[in-house]
Amino acid sequence: MLSNDFKSIKTSRKKAESESAAMCCPECGSHRVSKNGSAHGKSRFRCKDCGASFGSSTGRLSEGSYTSEKAWDIFVEGMLCDDSLPVLSEKCGISLSTAHSWRMKLFSQVANSVEGRILKGVIQEDEIHLPSSFKGNWKGAVNLGIEKDYTDVVPDYRKYGFRDHPHERGSQDRRRGLSKDKVCIATAIDDGRNVIGKPVGRGNVSSDGLVYAFTSRLDQQAILVTDKSKGGIKYAESTGLAHFALDAKTEARKGPYNLQLVNSLHSIISEISHSRFCFATKNAELYITWEAWKLLNRTRSLAEKKDTLKNLVTPGKKAVTMQQIRSRELPEVLRQVSES
Repeated sequence: MLSNDFKSIKTSRKKAESESAAMCCPECGSHRVSKNGSAHGKSRFRCKDCGASFGSSTGRLSEGSYTSEKAWDIFVEGMLCDDSLPVLSEKCGISLSTAHSWRMKLFSQVANSVEGRILKGVIQEDEIHLPSSFKGNWKGAVNLGIEKDYTDVVPDYRKYGFRDHPHERGSQDRRRGLSKDKVCIATAIDDGRNVIGKPVGRGNVSSDGLVYAFTSRLDQQAILVTDKSKGGIKYAESTGLAHFALDAKTEARKGPYNLQLVNSLHSIISEISHSRFCFATKNAELYITWEAWKLLNRTRSLAEKKDTLKNLVTPGKKAVTMQQIRSRELPEVLRQVSES
């Protein structure tokens, strides 16, 4: 009997040690953590370096959720397989509004993890101009089955001076060429498939917009490849980066330098923005970051990617809450028409 009890204790201790070894402190990122009891049936841990106490889901995707881990497994796998929200809702047994919130939570978690990444080597930079979209802004709650009074609600497309009429989702702008309805998204990609994509204004790109998107994000030893836009040339001169400017109409490449990678990324973004996956302008950066993460991890197996996302922790940053997701507004940089 004593022998069996001893074996049971030994097995439990080994399990606790292996569980601790797999944990990462959400405050400082240290792996020197130890078991620190339990609460509500879930293990607690303590960091030996910074002394922080945390739970098994602290800082992770499922933090603050009362839904089973199995549902999160199904959801993450569905996202990696490009399932639609109705399909995810049915598979996970959650409402459509919760499925949308989980999607934004996953995107935000990925964005936190790559926010400080620096692009190196040869960096291709170009802009893509997309029609503004206010999907989910006006009567969005009703579409998700949430009752709400919209009597005094002013749609964002009118509030921020984009237009005074509704815009059919996925349709083209009525104005040809660049206009205040078009959102300029600056994108950059390096040889390692690391990507930065950020809305920088309305209408044509400016050097100030590129500064806003890429400050402290590009290695000073990198080589920047752009087209011959004034904004790109001025930005390269102001930062002192080695620079090659290609004429988009006559030059496909200059020696080993080209814009093929960034143009391929633009094709993906454009396809999503005009499909059933179309995204609201206020969430554009999150969607681009998600597509960039999939591109970066394209050679990994589905199981590896799912495991990475479920255990993704960014030290010093808290997981976004549902309230923050549902109260997200249009970025300040897009609220005023660019003067450039």
